[in-house]
Amino acid sequence: MIKVAMIGFGGIAGAHRYAYWYYQRAGLPVRLVAAADVDPSKFTTITKINIALRGEIVDELPFNTYTDWREMLEKEQPDLVDICLPTAFHKAVAIEAMERGFHVMCEKPMADTFADCCEMVQVAEKTGRQLMIAQCVRFQPEYEYLQQAVVDGRYGKVLAATFGRYSPFPTWNSTWRIHAGRSGGCLPELNIHDIDVIQAIFGQPQTVSCDLQSKVYPYDFADTVFSYPELDVHIKSAWYDKDYLFNACYEVEFENGVLSHERGEVRFTDRDGTVCPITVEDADGVMGEIRYMVNMLESGAENHRNPPTASAETIYALEKLYESADAGGKSLLYREML
Repeated sequence: MIKVAMIGFGGIAGAHRYAYWYYQRAGLPVRLVAAADVDPSKFTTITKINIALRGEIVDELPFNTYTDWREMLEKEQPDLVDICLPTAFHKAVAIEAMERGFHVMCEKPMADTFADCCEMVQVAEKTGRQLMIAQCVRFQPEYEYLQQAVVDGRYGKVLAATFGRYSPFPTWNSTWRIHAGRSGGCLPELNIHDIDVIQAIFGQPQTVSCDLQSKVYPYDFADTVFSYPELDVHIKSAWYDKDYLFNACYEVEFENGVLSHERGEVRFTDRDGTVCPITVEDADGVMGEIRYMVNMLESGAENHRNPPTASAETIYALEKLYESADAGGKSLLYREML
């Protein structure tokens, strides 16, 4: 049985909590034993964010609550620490947890800087603890299908690709994010998902560029290009009005037609205009990544699908994109760092 203790219990923590509740009831060897948050009211409320829970938690399986995460780890001695804190706290808490002997799952973005990410990777290697960053889109069925299609070439060669991610502005978070500038902008909070999955599918680009704007909120619009020898991949993201319905999408042109995804639906349109709906698993990325982490710890397998070095690369990419934006959207050489 994998015992889990969560640190931070607002926002995205609700999706993690639901996954542990669901999988424990379904018989997966995992149990949420405790959670810590400086605000104890978080244990009895659900913070609504831009994604909905897959269902309602009923007949709650009990877990202990704390306001001091160090006390929680000392008393509970979990197998896995699940960190759902703001980015600025990721490095210090993850490193201390690993040095105490615990495996760690940590929400994205991995850390504030690429250097911080490298330090986290080094501690994981030194301690022999598993460290996985919650880059949930790698486990989203719609994106898993795209990756399989690119790898096996079922639709031919990729000719062009555009990814989009649009969300209501995160007013569900405290004002630190609203006034955080870059740390709360759409690059590290929205683009980061597509940056990660694009590198998982297509590898590291040769050059990158970014047009970053502040239209209503700080850094609320980004237009990014990852350039490969024979392919440009575009990423567009934006924070919109609070009433905007969240939308993650892609449109990938292959030699034999276009594979597209929007609001949970995937379809392939061939060159004759025939539309073929694609059926994918009814699941979400948060549940997928947690299932993967639990199975990995239970079996002792290596993390080949989502290693921390890959998540560190997303932060390196963010730094290059900010550098490009500061240079007026200039195309910059992307060098492999890990």
